[in-house]
Amino acid sequence: MTGAFDDRTDRTSYGVLVRGGGAGGPNAALVLARARRSVAVIDSGEPRNAPSAPVHSFLSRDGVLPLSVLETGRAEIARYGAVLVRGQVDQVEAGEPGGYVVRLAGGATLDARHVVLASGLRDEPPDIPGLRALWGEGVI
Repeated sequence: MTGAFDDRTDRTSYGVLVRGGGAGGPNAALVLARARRSVAVIDSGEPRNAPSAPVHSFLSRDGVLPLSVLETGRAEIARYGAVLVRGQVDQVEAGEPGGYVVRLAGGATLDARHVVLASGLRDEPPDIPGLRALWGEGVI
């Protein structure tokens, strides 16, 4: 990870908190930040596509490694004032009327008017002998 993460504790309230730092989360953050919303992306730093081969058939990113795509996305959202917060969401609960409180592992809390869940999917490959050894390499 680069220094794109905002580990400051001075800001705890945002218009929108995005849970998930994969491709979907920063994409949502980009749209929202460009619309002048205060946005933070909460990212555990463990993208599920980390072992994947280069991206193909994605316009302007053909042959680029997934982590490189994420780094580019992080730089893009930072240009619009969105921040990345290193952490893992433990709980999302109702907060002030019309808002939410997001509790992170370790006890920190953030407030937001809106929460976007962009945490992706969990791969559960079928129980086929030899498949797990190829997962992320020749089988996706």
